[in-house]
Amino acid sequence: MVICPKCGEEYSLGRKIYHCCEGGSIEHGVIFNDDRENRPWNCLCIDATDKKILNILQENDKISYRELAEKLKMAASTIHNRVTKMIEDEIIKQFGAIVDPGKIGYNTIALVGLSVDPLKMSEIAEKIASYDETQLVAISSGDHDIVAQIIAKDEKSLWNFINIKIKTLSGIKPQIHVSNFLDIYKSTQAVKIV
Repeated sequence: MVICPKCGEEYSLGRKIYHCCEGGSIEHGVIFNDDRENRPWNCLCIDATDKKILNILQENDKISYRELAEKLKMAASTIHNRVTKMIEDEIIKQFGAIVDPGKIGYNTIALVGLSVDPLKMSEIAEKIASYDETQLVAISSGDHDIVAQIIAKDEKSLWNFINIKIKTLSGIKPQIHVSNFLDIYKSTQAVKIV
């Protein structure tokens, strides 16, 4: 059992159990974890060391646990255990090469905004996400129901993709908005962790 430092209530010790005290306000919620101190409700049990590990891995995911341990003055086994836990908790989603599309022949990148039948929104988003040409597919609260980032060899290939694979889907409304990227000043999947 652990005692909430805010309200004094007792809670069982365990991973990802959270408790909201002081009238249910989530800003006072706390996650109790068996191997870490209390964390804010929305923080999945990472501390300053985990944040350093994540920032280094985002710069270079090929770094060895030994090199990482030397940088952080820790044991390599500790680094390995922490990385493994962050993978299990899905804080780290994947490792891998990030390819520059333009250098392998994909010279056209566009953001496509779609209005769709609300009853088919998830079905359409999943179908569009299944295509190799899509890099990002999201349901949006903005001007468009679904937003997709698409890569293509050239503008003709982009329009073929939109006309053949997107416009023909049942539930797509005629208003399709396409914004081609001309110059890209930043493209990253890195998340600055402070």
